[in-house]
Amino acid sequence: MLEKIAISGTEYPFRPIKEVYDMAETLGVKNLELWIPHNFKFDDLIIVGNELQVRDLRAICVSTWTQLNLPGDVKERQVLINQSIQAAKFLDAPIVNTYFGANPERIPKQAIDAYKKNIQPCLELAEKEGIIIVLENEFDVTGVDITRRAEYVLELVEEVNSPNFRLNFDPCNFYFAGEEPYPFAYILLKNYIEYIHIKDGTKYRPDFYEYPGDDFLWKDKSGDYICTNLGEGAISYHALFHQLKKDNYTGFIGIEPHVPPVRLQQTFSDSLKYLSEKLIK
Repeated sequence: MLEKIAISGTEYPFRPIKEVYDMAETLGVKNLELWIPHNFKFDDLIIVGNELQVRDLRAICVSTWTQLNLPGDVKERQVLINQSIQAAKFLDAPIVNTYFGANPERIPKQAIDAYKKNIQPCLELAEKEGIIIVLENEFDVTGVDITRRAEYVLELVEEVNSPNFRLNFDPCNFYFAGEEPYPFAYILLKNYIEYIHIKDGTKYRPDFYEYPGDDFLWKDKSGDYICTNLGEGAISYHALFHQLKKDNYTGFIGIEPHVPPVRLQQTFSDSLKYLSEKLIK
């Protein structure tokens, strides 16, 4: 399974993309999740493709922080998703990652209907180019992003009803949102999972843990959280990885530690070690 492990460029927002390449080489990982525009601009796509080839690295996912259920005009977000699809096609990456978004003006059914309409132009391009759009479940401080609940995620993906629209399953995001990642969410959604993000986390109390800084204190309506090394938080990864092997999961697994920069390399390294012990063997 090591050939299916990726590291995420979300840990390097608006930093030189060289830092993502360097980390991958240090860790001995070949696969990258790259973000537009956080890691590179669409106009720099040819340069990025050449750099990946020279370094013998591969982009397996192109991500955008695009939330098609947010209030306001969605055209710019649709353009960004379409750019990610074009970039994925050029880089030979099979998937693009996007998000839903919290909109307090819409009840869940209205939110699902709006998202289905808004994703359609992007889905048409994805189907034409042979790219799969994955939607990542999220937590949020308002508590109204429906992807915080596995049953709504299932309803959404079944409503969109396209082989080119599937899920990026993030167990820790479900935990931060107060949802049971495993076994509940996984069992409910496993038939639609195309990609998996992994990080671990725990509830935060200042008398339990050192303050991680504003950028690394993860806030949800249910409370505050911090990320930990894999296997040291609340997610039952040992059981989940056992189930993934049993279910013959063959998709990519992207590591995104979400820890302060001073801990990033060590957390990446420890995560790979944990994976080699619990998933790969």
